[in-house]
Amino acid sequence: MRSKPLHAVLLAIAVVLDAGILFSVTSPWMRLVLGLFLLVVIMSMASALKLRWLLGDLARVTARPRHFLLLRKSVTALLDEVRRLNWLVVDLDRGFRNREVVQAEIESTEGRMAELLREIRQNAGKQEEGIDEDADTDPRPTPAVPVGEPPQETGRG
Repeated sequence: MRSKPLHAVLLAIAVVLDAGILFSVTSPWMRLVLGLFLLVVIMSMASALKLRWLLGDLARVTARPRHFLLLRKSVTALLDEVRRLNWLVVDLDRGFRNREVVQAEIESTEGRMAELLREIRQNAGKQEEGIDEDADTDPRPTPAVPVGEPPQETGRG
């Protein structure tokens, strides 16, 4: 079992050697072989020093906890609706979709936005325990164009 100072010295030497080899060696194959060999040494020394866990702990310590998750969820939903409204208007202006269908969707989106504004007023300043901060955003954006509806022909050429 080696000591931590020895691992730290070997890690520093391997990093300096790797940088020197990658800079000074002109043969690409030799650079690749020596670089990969030293990369294995660097990774083993870093894992022996448990640097991954140390850096992971530092990232968690600097993260600030969120307090108003209900408000964040409502504002995120409102922003999604604003994006949806924007693309509906863009589609309408470009003539990609049926005007009546888009107008109906715009009206329903505006109604949903009014509901979300009421929610934002209700949720402002409230702290809710037990809400997962990653659960408030849906990774899949809401499509502005319904699936299965073909674009409207505009006659422009």
